[in-house]
Amino acid sequence: MKLSKLLNFIRNPQDQSLKLQSMRSAFYSIVGRGGGHFLRMVGSLILTRLLFPEAFGLMATASVVLAMVQLFSDTGVRTSIIQNPRGGEPQFLNTAFIISIARGFLLALIICAIAVPLSLYYDKPELKLLLLVMALNPLLVSFENPAISLFVKKFRVERQVFFEIGIQALGLVTSVLLAWVLRSVYALAWGAVLASVFRVAGSYYMHPFRPALAWDKDAGRELFGFGKFIFLNTMITWATMNIDVLLIGKLLDMDQLGLYNLGKNFADLVPTFGLQIIGQAFFPAISSIAHDLPRIMRVYRRFAAFAIAVAVPGGLLLAFFSGDIMGILYDPRYFSASLPMFWLCAAVAFRLMSIITGTTFIAAGRPGLETISMTAGLAAMAVFIPLGIRLGGLQGAALGVAAATAVTAAAESICLWLVLKCSPAVALRPWLQALLGMAALSGLFYLLRPVLAGPAFYNVPFMLVMTAAGLLVSGGIYVLFEGFHPFRDEAGRKGASTGSAG
Repeated sequence: MKLSKLLNFIRNPQDQSLKLQSMRSAFYSIVGRGGGHFLRMVGSLILTRLLFPEAFGLMATASVVLAMVQLFSDTGVRTSIIQNPRGGEPQFLNTAFIISIARGFLLALIICAIAVPLSLYYDKPELKLLLLVMALNPLLVSFENPAISLFVKKFRVERQVFFEIGIQALGLVTSVLLAWVLRSVYALAWGAVLASVFRVAGSYYMHPFRPALAWDKDAGRELFGFGKFIFLNTMITWATMNIDVLLIGKLLDMDQLGLYNLGKNFADLVPTFGLQIIGQAFFPAISSIAHDLPRIMRVYRRFAAFAIAVAVPGGLLLAFFSGDIMGILYDPRYFSASLPMFWLCAAVAFRLMSIITGTTFIAAGRPGLETISMTAGLAAMAVFIPLGIRLGGLQGAALGVAAATAVTAAAESICLWLVLKCSPAVALRPWLQALLGMAALSGLFYLLRPVLAGPAFYNVPFMLVMTAAGLLVSGGIYVLFEGFHPFRDEAGRKGASTGSAG
């Protein structure tokens, strides 16, 4: 691609092609993710020098409480605006605005109500005032301009990215100044509150729409109808994502849980990065063609194939070299974390497959299918983790989690096939690609290990060789499934009108 075309691709919306819109959104999602990580790192380096460690522990506790309360009251307003064909209509946005405000007041009241009991439970009186200050956050954010979600819906992700990075930067500067003056944990709390103020003000600066307190009965019915599944799915998803921590901490001990979480953090690397692209590029792409099933399946197939081509080598290489990575980064006390890390990283491809398929259900207006699939995954977790602990301790628990991840992905593929009526080839294709890639890389690893493995340099030379070989093998399998021109529209030769095809 010539430099002028590349700059045009980056600067200007690609309205003629859903494919280019999605690629451009993915590019800006990567920019946003990288910029956000950089700002958080800078903030951590500065604030840790101004405040004491306990401040961050108290703030982390308050943030977890806040996140949990928000999660269990998710009405799916933002998701519905992006997914619903009426999402850009003023009546729909006004109704969403009213629901958002009502939710904000409810969240603030709940947080205020639990502030005293939590401060007594942790025996930290300062936690009470901290939570009361933090209760302002959901109340303030509820007044955000609902039209800000249209940036994602209409593939103007660069505006969303600049908006988010700008708010993070302002919040960081504010928190640092407050920490310099107050030298207490309340600097972090008031910094978060002021960041919410900046967010609300910025949302009205970024988008010209001005919401009104006007209720539309039909829009309200659609929002609540969609939101009830989002609410139920959010609760089940939260339980599925946290039941491993709850069970391992209870059935083993906190030391083992700490090792498990350390390994889990590495397994989260690829899916967490993928989630940003899926949310900013794949979700709005599917939402924009929600009633065109053949096109949905084509976009799904292409995106899933590319994601698996990256996830298989990314996950397996972390699994194969889990012991070496732990040896490089941590002291011997943490070496046992390589055991859960191995199994959780080995299941990364299934987890990413699950995220993509679940996002497809929600974007296509069928969140109930994701709820069913996540329920199957939750049931599998509840059975496999205790069984794994009984048979193999910490390693068995991690294997149980990996197996339950595959069950969730399988349930979603079955729903994709039998309920959405996609072709069996589309539903099975990601599995064939993932299993073939995992088998090929595993065979290559055990073939090269006797020659390249050794105690020197923590196997770094072997890692580099396997990384290059793994990418080549996975790329070759990807080409085998998708061809040499995977993103070329099938009907591209039949007329210019197909330029907008998925």
